[in-house]
Amino acid sequence: MDPSTVLLALEEQKKWRERRKRIRDRIRQLERRRAVLRKELDGVRNRILEFGRLSRDQLGSQTAARFPPTAPGR
Repeated sequence: MDPSTVLLALEEQKKWRERRKRIRDRIRQLERRRAVLRKELDGVRNRILEFGRLSRDQLGSQTAARFPPTAPGR
């Protein structure tokens, strides 16, 4: 085998290893970001549920205040 061909093959091999490493690092970074965003989304969903419950409670108490209970037998 020609020495220049061997050197070229080794350089190509090194280049592809480095590229593969960069891609793996980027995938790990994106997975971490996805995990953070999922936690954030869960927190926002929980707050939406909480505020929904609070608003229903508020509307319920306002409705009860506007319409006092009727006397029995009427």
